[in-house]
Amino acid sequence: MKFATIEHDGQLRFGLVEGDAIHLAPEGDRLRAHLDGDLAALATRLRGEPALSLAGVTYAPVVPDAQQVLCIGLNYKDHRAETKGEVGTTYPDNPIVFMRFATSLAAHGESLPIPKVSEVVDYEAELAVIIGKGGRYIAKADAMSHVAGYAPFNDISMRDWQMKGEQWGPGKNFPKSGPFGPVMVTPDEVGDLGETGIRLILDGEVLQESWIKHLIFDIPTLIAYCSNFVALRPGDVIVTGTPGGVGFLRKPPILLAPGKTCVVEIDGIGRLENTFHAE
Repeated sequence: MKFATIEHDGQLRFGLVEGDAIHLAPEGDRLRAHLDGDLAALATRLRGEPALSLAGVTYAPVVPDAQQVLCIGLNYKDHRAETKGEVGTTYPDNPIVFMRFATSLAAHGESLPIPKVSEVVDYEAELAVIIGKGGRYIAKADAMSHVAGYAPFNDISMRDWQMKGEQWGPGKNFPKSGPFGPVMVTPDEVGDLGETGIRLILDGEVLQESWIKHLIFDIPTLIAYCSNFVALRPGDVIVTGTPGGVGFLRKPPILLAPGKTCVVEIDGIGRLENTFHAE
């Protein structure tokens, strides 16, 4: 099953995506309110609602009102190696976690601003895990039962602001710097994530490519770890990290700029595409 949130007649509406159409839920309803319930039953109910063509729709972030967005840093082996300048590096005992505000989220298809106060705007292709059933102290063995679905995410990073201090938050929370979507795909449709490919394509050139199996801390570990220090809620998002090949470490650097087109592509989950303009 696939669910999306769109802007329709001046309101945010979510619905079930099937083929090239979306069956919209009633006005005022929100996807987050259903994520800890029976999504198959929700899909059956939504199939009884009128279908709207997806052609030309304006997407919103798939969960626009996520209460907690937890992002994982340096979680692919090759990205840690390129950042640390080491090969076969020793991996840490615990994940690096930083937070994003929901106000930083953006949608598939949006033109995103290149901030006038940053000169190093970078891409990061990532898999977002959307929490269904919430909880605290979730056991790793039970963690996958708390997943409602998956979506592509681009953790756009203002590297100069990220590196101004020891905390990454400022460089990760500029407005419209976290495009997320276009759809949430439920786990039953995805199957085993291990061999799932993830890539970043900038103006037609593949700059990042890896497989989810190369995460240092896998999804059950991340859910269990994060639930130790925060109560996870339906609609919360864990953004799992980016592979090697980021732009600011290339020689010469390859950065986001006005007029460029950036795509995050995850096999079986979706294709998130954005363009850029000067702020």
